Amino acid sequence: MITPDFIERSNRKTLSLAVMKDGNVVVKAPISVKDEIIRRFVEDKQNWIREKLYLINQTKAKFDDVTNYKKFMLYGNKYSLFLSDVRKIEVNDNFQIVMPRKTEEEKILKNLKTWYKKTAKQILSDRLAFLESRLRLKSQIMKISDSRGRWGSCNSKGVICFNWRVIMLPPRVIDYVIVHELCHLVEMNHSKNFWKLVEKFLPNAAELKQEIKEYGFLLTTFN
Repeated sequence: MITPDFIERSNRKTLSLAVMKDGNVVVKAPISVKDEIIRRFVEDKQNWIREKLYLINQTKAKFDDVTNYKKFMLYGNKYSLFLSDVRKIEVNDNFQIVMPRKTEEEKILKNLKTWYKKTAKQILSDRLAFLESRLRLKSQIMKISDSRGRWGSCNSKGVICFNWRVIMLPPRVIDYVIVHELCHLVEMNHSKNFWKLVEKFLPNAAELKQEIKEYGFLLTTFN
């Protein structure tokens, strides 16, 4: 039987189970619940746990070269890093991110992160403006964040933040992130009304909601 890696007890009233991005199985339980009840709870969830772990391992294998910084994601594609006689970082049609040859090895990832952030600000700003026009929704300010836990956020003042790593996602998923946050200008929650609004603009929102989960590991890159 697959056993929990962590059991977190608190004043909560119910048991819950989660398989984290790193493969750890976490149970959240009320303080008073006996270990035997937790054991039976986890035992009943074995098939679900195995399915989640299988999907995580598939993703790890598929993107092993990305997590090891041998490839770099951009618009849902994998790019190789290539050093050449250029003055600044460029992207070519051969799925290469070209960096100045003189770049010191220890500065490669730092410079790439800076380039990603700058590129993200321009790309996401342009795409946000386009979708705002189409959806007839208007934010007040767009900011670029370096969050490790979320792709985007929107507050009650109309300030929308996008994780710079969003540009690593496929274009259709980038649009999903943007539309998701724009809909929070109307519904500051994840209620049924919120999801109805998202689906109004993106009929395949449920599919995209699942797809973005595959890329969750990207949120911890360049940390």
